[in-house]
Amino acid sequence: MNIKKIVLPLILGCALGANAADKVVGYYPYWSQYSQFYPKDIRYNTVTNIHYASLMPSEDGSLAFADENDAENFKTLVQMAKDNGVKLVISVGGSEAEGTLKAIASSADNLKAFVDNVNAWLSEKGGDGIELDWQNLTEEDSGDFAKLLDALKEGLDGKILTATVYPGVGMSAYKADVLNKLSYVDVFMADQMTEESESLVPNQSANSVKEALDAVAGAGVNKDLLVPVIYLYGKSFTGAKGLGTSHQGTGSGNEGYLSYAELMGKFDTPDYKVTFDENSKSEVAVSETESIVFMGIPSVKAVAEQVKEDGMAGVAVYDLSQDHHEPIVSLLVTIGLQIRPEVNYKPAKKK
Repeated sequence: MNIKKIVLPLILGCALGANAADKVVGYYPYWSQYSQFYPKDIRYNTVTNIHYASLMPSEDGSLAFADENDAENFKTLVQMAKDNGVKLVISVGGSEAEGTLKAIASSADNLKAFVDNVNAWLSEKGGDGIELDWQNLTEEDSGDFAKLLDALKEGLDGKILTATVYPGVGMSAYKADVLNKLSYVDVFMADQMTEESESLVPNQSANSVKEALDAVAGAGVNKDLLVPVIYLYGKSFTGAKGLGTSHQGTGSGNEGYLSYAELMGKFDTPDYKVTFDENSKSEVAVSETESIVFMGIPSVKAVAEQVKEDGMAGVAVYDLSQDHHEPIVSLLVTIGLQIRPEVNYKPAKKK
């Protein structure tokens, strides 16, 4: 199967008309170093903002790398982002950090120290702003979440301030008036397909992304702040024969996860039949032994078109290391052709 022949017509069309969408955000997690993806490998022309994930807070308000081995990479990332005119945002928090963030917000001294330390980090180590990633937010945490964002808004002196929201756990814990003060809002969605699922469903789809965005906007968050996060990985399940069929557990890859770049290598053979499901606006690949659900060019293009049509802030990808390097197959380029069609995405000619 020749992927290039299939995707070429799909990525050439660009949405017409002008609106607010102007951001393409790429997440760069600290563990990229272990897959030999480094700051030099980022195609900076495909993004406007990079989110470095992540820094870990302590209850006293201090900050540290999640992995000190990535300190040199961060230094390089700061310089390369600056040289290429890309905004660099540090993501603070993440998995299992909610207790620490609550402890910071609950103490006036720790809260002040936290804001001071964020400013010091940005000033001394580099960066243009911060993303607050408070996961598993509950209604009980709502006041502290708002307090943290208000303190950062006041203390960052005009720097970029954004936050992640997780509409899958409900929007009642998020205060729209607080989120509407931010530079933009990153909308994360939970994986839809798990090993416990009885039958195969899309892991993420253009339709599920729209449902999540509608939930956030329906809670009063300004549409022109919203940035949906697209996952650049697929999930594989042994024995499934397509959407709606049963499976025997996770398939190939790392516990069933395969990067989009890996998938394009798999699909450049006759072993898989790849189709676009119109009902969900997502992709599925079926072989003799497994089925893989993923977001490909048609579904990602549909998301970018919807974001532009609705005047949202842009589109994000998680993560940069998982995209395909060839522009004709790249999901970042697919997004860029909708959000920033004026950019030249052709690879530089070799000298």
